[in-house]
Amino acid sequence: MRGRGLVKKSTQCEKLADAKHFAITWYEDLLLEKRGYQAIGAESFSVFASKLQDTQARQIKRGELSEDMLDADKMRLDKDLFPHFAGTHISKIDYNAVDAFLDELKDERNLSQSTLKKYVVTIRKVLKEAERDGAINYVPTLPTVKRNDTPRPWFSPKEYQMVLDACRELRDNPPPKYQFDFGELYDFIVFMIHTFLRPSEWKMLQNKHIRFLEQDGIEQLVISVPNTKTVRSGGALDSTSTEVAADVYRKKILIRHDNVKDFLFLNEIKDREYAQDRMSSMFSFVVGRANLETDKYGQKHTTYSLRHSALCYQILKTRGKELFGLAKNARTSVLMLEKFYLSDLTPQMPQFVTQLRTRKVLEPTIDG
Repeated sequence: MRGRGLVKKSTQCEKLADAKHFAITWYEDLLLEKRGYQAIGAESFSVFASKLQDTQARQIKRGELSEDMLDADKMRLDKDLFPHFAGTHISKIDYNAVDAFLDELKDERNLSQSTLKKYVVTIRKVLKEAERDGAINYVPTLPTVKRNDTPRPWFSPKEYQMVLDACRELRDNPPPKYQFDFGELYDFIVFMIHTFLRPSEWKMLQNKHIRFLEQDGIEQLVISVPNTKTVRSGGALDSTSTEVAADVYRKKILIRHDNVKDFLFLNEIKDREYAQDRMSSMFSFVVGRANLETDKYGQKHTTYSLRHSALCYQILKTRGKELFGLAKNARTSVLMLEKFYLSDLTPQMPQFVTQLRTRKVLEPTIDG
C-alpha cells in the first residue's frame, strides 16, 4: 500500500533472514523504478517536443521558418501526438510505435495519406531534437506513408471562363442577401491567375509590396511577398506577374485602395485571417454558381485552384520548357511542377498550347 510517502508490503516470510532479504530486494526495485520514472520525465517525448517548438521560435525570429509551420506542428502535437506519446521515453518512439499510431489515426479519423505523412514529419523533427541533445544516438527509421500524387484541382481555360462569367453575373446583378463586392472578387480571381500567389500570401499584400516593371514596352508587376511559404533571410521573395495583373492592379485595385499601407483586397477587414476566410467563402459561392465545385477527380475547387491553374497555363504556353524560371517565380521547385503538373498536362499540350494567349483567351479586357 502506498500513501503519503509511506510504502508498506507484506514479506510473507516466516524466517527473519528471508524477510530481510526480501525487504532489501524490494527496496532496491523501488529505487530502480523511481529512477526509471525520473529518466522518462527528463527524456520523454513531450520534453523534446517542447524543445522543438523553442527551436522553431528561434528560427522564425531569424527569418528561417514560417510561423504557419510552427502552428501546424503545434496543432498536430496538441491534438494527437501529446495524448499518445507525451509520457513515452523518446528511445521508445520507433518504427513499430509510430506505425501503430498511424493505424489508430487512420481507423479513428480516416485521415488522408498526405496528412498522415505530415504526422511522421513532425515526429521525426522531435526525434531530431533528441538526437541533437544526446538522448538517442540516431533517428530511427520511421514508416513511409505512400501518397497518391493526384493532379491538383485546376480550371481548364473553358472552366476558368465559366468562373469569370458566373462572377461577372453576380457583379452586375448582386444577390440582395450577400453584402459583398463581387467586382472586387472578379479582380481578385484575375489577379491571382496572373501572379501565381498562394491563398495564404495575398492576404498580407499591401501597395508597398508592389512595384511596376517595364521591359520592351510591356508593364508587369514585381511583388515582394511578405509572408511566403518559402522563407529566406529577410522574410520575403520577389515574384513577377504577367502584364494582365499589372493592368488590373493599376486600373482597378489602386482605384479602390491607393494608400501605400492599404491591403490589395478587402482592405476594410483588419483581421486578415477573417479576410482570407471571407474571400474563400465567396469564391466557393461563385464556383458553385458555375457548377464547378469539384474537378473530374472529385477534388474540391478552392482559391488554391487559381494558383494551380496559373501554373498549368504557364506550362502549357511554354510546352513544358523553362520550368526552372517558372518554379523560382512561383516560389516552388521544378520537382513539384513535374510531379503535380507537367506529367498530367503533357498529353493535353498540343490541344491547349495554341489557345493560351494570355490576352486573347483568358482576359480579352480587364473590364470583362
